Amino acid sequence: MDSRYNYDEHSQTWPVFTLSVLVVTLIPFTIQAVSNAFSSTKEEPIVGEIKLDKVDSQIKKFRSNRKPSKIFTKKNLFILLGWLSIGALIYHISITEVKTQVSAFDPYDLLGVEYGTSEKDIKSHFRKLSIKFHPDKQRNLSEDEKLKSEEHFVLLTKAYKALTEETTRENYEKYGHPDGPQQASHGIALPKFLIEGKSSPLLLALYIVLIGGVLPYFVSSWWSKTKTYTKKGIHVETANLFVEKLLNHKPSIIVRVDTILTWLSEATEFKILFPNKSNEEIFQLFQNHLNRKTPISDDQLKAVAITPSLIAGLIDFAASFRNTEISNMAVETLKHLVQAVPESTKNELLQLPNVDQTIVQEQKIVRLGKLLTLGNEEIKKTLGIKDDLKLKETLDVATNIPILKLIKAEFKVPGEVVVTPESTCYISVKVVVKSAKHHGETQISEDKLKENDTLETLRDPYQIVNAQPSLPKSFAPFFPTERRGGFVALTSLQKDTKITESPAFFQKLSLSNLELTQEQYKDGSKVSVGTFKIPITSPTPAQEGKYQFRVVIKSTDYFTQDLDFPVIMHVQNPPRLEEVNYDIPDPDEDSLAGAVAQMKGEKVKRVDDDSDDEDSEFEEELSDFEDINTDTEDEAEGN
Repeated sequence: MDSRYNYDEHSQTWPVFTLSVLVVTLIPFTIQAVSNAFSSTKEEPIVGEIKLDKVDSQIKKFRSNRKPSKIFTKKNLFILLGWLSIGALIYHISITEVKTQVSAFDPYDLLGVEYGTSEKDIKSHFRKLSIKFHPDKQRNLSEDEKLKSEEHFVLLTKAYKALTEETTRENYEKYGHPDGPQQASHGIALPKFLIEGKSSPLLLALYIVLIGGVLPYFVSSWWSKTKTYTKKGIHVETANLFVEKLLNHKPSIIVRVDTILTWLSEATEFKILFPNKSNEEIFQLFQNHLNRKTPISDDQLKAVAITPSLIAGLIDFAASFRNTEISNMAVETLKHLVQAVPESTKNELLQLPNVDQTIVQEQKIVRLGKLLTLGNEEIKKTLGIKDDLKLKETLDVATNIPILKLIKAEFKVPGEVVVTPESTCYISVKVVVKSAKHHGETQISEDKLKENDTLETLRDPYQIVNAQPSLPKSFAPFFPTERRGGFVALTSLQKDTKITESPAFFQKLSLSNLELTQEQYKDGSKVSVGTFKIPITSPTPAQEGKYQFRVVIKSTDYFTQDLDFPVIMHVQNPPRLEEVNYDIPDPDEDSLAGAVAQMKGEKVKRVDDDSDDEDSEFEEELSDFEDINTDTEDEAEGN
């Protein structure tokens, strides 16, 4: 064995090292797992009495299979095995005999004498120790005990010589050891048999597997995934497909829902998922879903389930091409897929449960607001519902679909009262969420529209948006997976109607207004105001002027009234601060402030001028006094 290395023969180092690594690694994962386990997993859809499990049994089964378990996961299995390993290591450490080794040679401690003891006393004490610990004096000892006794006597002898012999003492004082400089020793926290024994090839093989196999595999997998999919999770070939479609699109061709579905059916994701299906067959799966055909196939559910991510990617690409038409139609296509409504209609009533699709499509009423102005019997007739309980469920859904009403929209620059040139700004949109049962206008006070400018809001203007509650799950009983939709904002220039910014998605907004009655809504005292803030990445123009934009805010999951409004960017220089005259008098000529003012060429007050003024004032007062006394004296002389 190479004396330069000390092996962990008694398993004292590597268990402690392994235990430390496991504890540091597992504690954060365990805290997160426990937090997720105790967090509320029951999330209600947008309607209180209609649960998301009231869907077709096949769709329900598909959702349950796709929903990952929060308990039986690979992460939790790793945590469990880790804590079992920690328990085994703690038990191993507790039963292992701790063997300490003196790292520094201390002759006084070995001999048991105090520092500064005379040489005579040291010799006398060593004689006594020699009689007691000399190997020849030790009898009836085992081989191990005899070996330990010899080692201890050798140390005592070295300690004695280090304090009595000149050469040995010189080595000790110079190198810290009576034998002179010691060879460097390196510790290895592994048993010797793993390094130099028969098991050493196994350790070498493990290193080869880890460094030459496992590590390159994970790196190559990560790199392959990075190169294969975009940041939005879309296959790169699908991204190239969308770019090609946008480049070759002719403005004269009208984009429809079927156009978007045709593009989606050519995505590489479907070729991987269904290698034996053609693009036409994928397109037909979409059509079967929109027309609510039964029976529902698993392929149809799988195909529809991955469309939201593809449509989100298409919206981003269309916005980068500044194509407003395709961006809007992509959002409309998503609505059709979420609610399973055919392209031929945008009937809001088809979103409701328990309705007869044939009867609804024959009616002239297509808006939820118009529907809720009718009586219950007329609503039954319009929707083809005969049961009162089903009617109640239907009305619950109808009254809880959010409708946005615009209150105020303006460009704002953080910390400024106006939109200044070449600054970073955003569009602040104030809205009121209303229900289809709410009719007429509501009274909103100016206090509800104001935002308090603090240091935190100036640092993060979007804080008020993120502080709003998350939107609940959407009511989409025909969609294969549970949905948490929201709103998307598209910003374009008014003059050319082309998109100028990336789409802004919002999934946070208070829906507390849906619980208000018609009277409370019109009163406005309990009505809450929601906020959207649309970031503008490009700086404002350098020239002053008015620039007109158009903003469209659309729901991603519901057919309802979309917001479409103009907003003007009025770029102007910040107002100048008015000079304030504090009416500070000029300093005296003979004062220090006056001397400094004279050096700067500023005005000062002369002292002579003050004395002349005082003399003139005194003479005027004296003359007035003399006039009064003169009259008195004349009267006295007359008497």
